[in-house]
Amino acid sequence: MFEKNERKFSTGRAPKKLVAGKFHTGSSKQSRTKEQSVAQARPIRRALTLDEKKQQLTAWAENEKIPGKIQAWFTKDAQSDHSDWRILNKLVDGHESISLESPAKDMPAPECVQKILEQLHKEHLRPFKRALRQIWFRATGDGRFAMLIQANLHGSTTAHASKTFLEFVERFHPEIISCHQLRCTPNYLFDPTKPLNMRVEAKAVFGSDFMPLSSTGLSMHVLDWAPKIKDAWLEFPQRIRDAIHPAPGDKFFEFFSGSSFVSASLSNDFERIDALDCRETAMLSTKHNARTLLEDNLRFHRAHLEPAFLEKFFSKDENEGRWTFYLNTGSDTTFNAELAQAIASSRPERILLQTSDLENAAKEIKRFRDKGYMLRKTIPLDLEPGTAGFELLMLFVPDRAGLLGGFGAKKAGKRPVQRPVERVTPQNRGDIPHFVQKSSPRRQRKD
Repeated sequence: MFEKNERKFSTGRAPKKLVAGKFHTGSSKQSRTKEQSVAQARPIRRALTLDEKKQQLTAWAENEKIPGKIQAWFTKDAQSDHSDWRILNKLVDGHESISLESPAKDMPAPECVQKILEQLHKEHLRPFKRALRQIWFRATGDGRFAMLIQANLHGSTTAHASKTFLEFVERFHPEIISCHQLRCTPNYLFDPTKPLNMRVEAKAVFGSDFMPLSSTGLSMHVLDWAPKIKDAWLEFPQRIRDAIHPAPGDKFFEFFSGSSFVSASLSNDFERIDALDCRETAMLSTKHNARTLLEDNLRFHRAHLEPAFLEKFFSKDENEGRWTFYLNTGSDTTFNAELAQAIASSRPERILLQTSDLENAAKEIKRFRDKGYMLRKTIPLDLEPGTAGFELLMLFVPDRAGLLGGFGAKKAGKRPVQRPVERVTPQNRGDIPHFVQKSSPRRQRKD
C-alpha cells in the first residue's frame, strides 16, 4: 500500500533524547513522567460563553489584586471548515462505535467530514472500521484539511478495505490535500494539541508533509502543534504587533515555538527573530518557513528552555540588543525561581507571557515583579470560542522608574540595557552629515 513515498517522522527521536510534546522547560530527565493512557477518562468541562469567561476573569483579577487594566478581549467567530475535527472509534459495551468529536459545542460539521463519516459505515469498509482508532482532520484555515489516520492494520482484508477508503477520499474530496497514516509507540491516541511522551511515525499516502496556513504564505508540519480552531490564531500576530509597537532594531525570541508561526509572521517588524523548541516537527516547520521569508533573519534552536541555555546565548556579544521574549506556556508549564531569574537576567525589553492557567498567572506576576518587571498590559484571549478555556497574554516591562519599590526598584536601577550600535561602513559613511566651522578669511592691512 505504501511504496517508496514513505517518510518517517519521530517526535521523540533526537540526539540528546529530547522528549516529544509542546511544553518542556526542564531537562529531558525532568520531563519524563509516568506514562498514562490517553484513553483514560478525563473530567468533562462545560463550554462557557464569552460573558461567563469575562465574569471568571473579573473575579480572578479582584481576588488576586492584579494590577493594571485588562484590555479588550481578542477573539474571532469560529468557522467549522477552519477548525480541526476528529473521528473516534470507541469501545462501547464490547462493540466499536464511531463518533465525531467537534472542536466546539454545537458546531456543525463540514460537508466533507460528514460524508467521510457516512462512508465509514458502509459494509465493505467494516474491516477498516474495526481497525480504525481515529482520524484527524487538520484544518489549514481556508477550507482545506490534512488528514491523519491512526489504525491497527493487520491482514490482507483490512489492508484492502483501507486502500478502498483512501481511494474514495482522494477521488471525491479534493479539499483533503494530504493524508498520512500514523504509528504511535506506545500505541496511545495521537493528539497534536497535547504534550505526549511517545514516538510518532507518519507515512505519506498522498500529498505533502507540510500543510499551508491559510493565505499567510507560511506552513506547518502535519504533526506539529496548532490550536484546533484557526480563525483567531491566524490573526494573533497582528494583535501582538499592536500591543508592543516594535521599534527599528528590536529583536524577537519565541520560546515553545512549534511551527514558529508567530515569530515568522513578525519577521518584517524585527531586525532578527529566533525560535526555540525541543521537537523535531517544530524544527522542520520552522526551517520550511524560514526559506519563504523575504529576509534571512529567522534562526531555530532545538533545545529545552533552561537557565544554562539563556546564560550561554546572551553571553555572546552578537546577541546583545533590545529583545522581546514571547513564551506560550499553556497550562502545563510553570517557571521556577531559577528560570525566572535567568529570563530577567537576560535583560529583555519586553516579556510576553501567554498562559491558560489563572492560578499560575498570578504566581508569575508576583515572580517577575520580584525580578524588577512590572505588568504593563493584560490581554484576554478567546482563541477557541465555544470551549471552556481562555488564555491571557501578559506584557511585562522593566521597572526603570522604580514604581515597584523595594527589591524590584533596586534590581531595575542596576539593570543595564545595551542598545544596538550602528556600524559605520564605507557604504553609509557618505550619508553621515559632517559639520565644519569655516574660519573667516584674513584681511590684509592697507598702509
